Amino acid sequence: MLISNLVSDSMVNMAIQKVLINIGIAAATILIIFSLLFAYSSVWPPLVVVESSSMQHSDSRSFIGVIDTGDIVIVKKARSDNIVTYIEGIARGHMTYGEYGDVIIYKKGDNSPSTPIIHRAFCRIIYNATGGGFDIPSLSSLPEWQWKVLPQGEHVWWNLRTVVEIYGVGYLNVTVRLDLRSILQYFESHNVTPHGGFITMGDHNVISDNGILYGYYDQISIFREPVRDDWVVGIARGEIPWFGLLKLWAGGDAPPNVPENSKTNLFITIAAIIVVPIGIDALNFVLKRKGIEIFGWTKKFNLRQLFKKSKSEKPPNAQNVTNKDDKTVEMKIDKDKKKTRAPIKIDENQEQGGKKKKREKSGSREK
Repeated sequence: MLISNLVSDSMVNMAIQKVLINIGIAAATILIIFSLLFAYSSVWPPLVVVESSSMQHSDSRSFIGVIDTGDIVIVKKARSDNIVTYIEGIARGHMTYGEYGDVIIYKKGDNSPSTPIIHRAFCRIIYNATGGGFDIPSLSSLPEWQWKVLPQGEHVWWNLRTVVEIYGVGYLNVTVRLDLRSILQYFESHNVTPHGGFITMGDHNVISDNGILYGYYDQISIFREPVRDDWVVGIARGEIPWFGLLKLWAGGDAPPNVPENSKTNLFITIAAIIVVPIGIDALNFVLKRKGIEIFGWTKKFNLRQLFKKSKSEKPPNAQNVTNKDDKTVEMKIDKDKKKTRAPIKIDENQEQGGKKKKREKSGSREK
């Protein structure tokens, strides 16, 4: 009974220790991953979850390499002069997430409490304080058939105050009618000092007018001002597909039009993460019984040894005994031992010689 209790307690302690070690390893791994992400992005948090379908390239399907609802995107801090707009990207051949130019994450003004927006930087407009309009130097890099200034159809990119049309934009080849008049009117009506910035647009934000598809950019919808440099949080880099859906579902923020293949791929991936390690453990168990070690090389890199506590050594000459309460105590045998001196041995010849000398001394005294 005593032995079985000791064995069961030992097994429980080992199981608890194993769980704690695994939790520690998992926590350390997560900490290392987020530390590396922060070191790369220089932005906290370094990840954002895409909550809408405005950047998708389909109404019903998601794609790897395109920002879809429920994707997790890494945010990297960048200077404004390092951000490549859609129009600049056409000339440079610079593409991200299936289209020209960079995708930026920006705040809607100073100290805005709203969720940052993740859209593509379409072009940069520069306020011309002298003429009261906007300069768009990047238009000069486009072929003339791809843009014009209304109403005259000119190809002038400086001090613009009307409407600029850009054709063949995005994966749907839409037309973008950049209405600079409305931006200037907004500044005037809201008593805002005119300024330049980025014109931004979601890849999937498209409206139809008389059978013609037009790009629906942010500055005529969700945020009327050009995005200033100090409102830019960072640029989007990398993608972790589908896993952001877990956060959206948990928070009740998932839109109704989440692509079905995103849900399917998420469930398959989670199942693989759970099933594959179990399958590997089962295979390892079977092979071990046959004397085959498939993970023998990992013993050289056993991190669990770092978490094990060193056991205290018992003093020498110690003996374990069991008392009435089945508790192990230590008793030192050396303390109970009495030290005795060995008797001194005297040589027999030496003893007789001593007696003879005594007799001679006593005889000389009598004389």
